[in-house]
Amino acid sequence: MSASGIAITRRTPPWLLVAFVAILAAAALWFVQDRARVYLNYDAKSYADLWPRRGGLIPHMTGGLVAISVGLIQLWLGLTGRTTSLHRTLGRVYLGGVALGSAGGFYLALTIEPKYFSYAAGLFMLSTAWVLTTAMAYAAIRRGERQLHREWMIRSYTVTFAFVTFRLIEKFILPLHLASDDEIDSMMAWASWSVPLLLVEPMLQWRRLRRAA
Repeated sequence: MSASGIAITRRTPPWLLVAFVAILAAAALWFVQDRARVYLNYDAKSYADLWPRRGGLIPHMTGGLVAISVGLIQLWLGLTGRTTSLHRTLGRVYLGGVALGSAGGFYLALTIEPKYFSYAAGLFMLSTAWVLTTAMAYAAIRRGERQLHREWMIRSYTVTFAFVTFRLIEKFILPLHLASDDEIDSMMAWASWSVPLLLVEPMLQWRRLRRAA
């Protein structure tokens, strides 16, 4: 995976690359500490209303954390041009994480109470986008289309990072009481992945236009 498709080039100062990855890593660590760590306590109290559906939550969280962690390493390897055998091996681990996490996501979306339909639909489409973007990246590299592979992996990791984006933005929005907690969660189930994708896409296309020119 590489983020060279975004407006990051070999002329980018090394410190800026380090800062970029460090910010993502810090956000991911906050997510693990603040949101994911509680599920290490395997009991009904820690899982709360998700306890009956832990069969979907555990693979969803496990696969997501694997993809987030491995994706960060892949991001750094791609930014620095170190696409060696390690990059390919970690790519397979990333694929496994996405497969596991999306399967859990589909299960959670399909088993949620009907009154949370909007949230369930957002989670279902997030899982769909996760599978499609990753599958396109895999298909591109299998055909030797390295640039397309980079671009689709950027999209894939953008969706992967929705785990963190959701909870990070939610943490700042909830205290403002702009809407009910359920309404905010429903909004973030869609916005946590669709808005970042919307922002990333013009960057990818702008770089493509520059190459064409």
